[in-house]
Amino acid sequence: MNPSAAISLTQMLLSWTLLGVLLAWMLFCAFLAFRPLKAEKRELADLPTPSGAFPALVPQTPLRRLSPSTDISLGGMSAVSAESASDVGAAPVA
Repeated sequence: MNPSAAISLTQMLLSWTLLGVLLAWMLFCAFLAFRPLKAEKRELADLPTPSGAFPALVPQTPLRRLSPSTDISLGGMSAVSAESASDVGAAPVA
């Protein structure tokens, strides 16, 4: 048996095996897709009711706004000169 025939035979065997697996998978999926549903239709009276009451919905309270007289300062730091001397040549980190 020459090597080219052995490779050809191996490839053919693998091809037919994979084709068989693919067809079996397709038939299995088709069976699952087209099988009749055996779920019984439940009526509203048959459904279980919750034992407790539903929680009451509480309206959200509006957020408090800060009055304009509130001092929001940086505690002695100036926003313009916030860089230290060691940060002057550093590249910004994104």
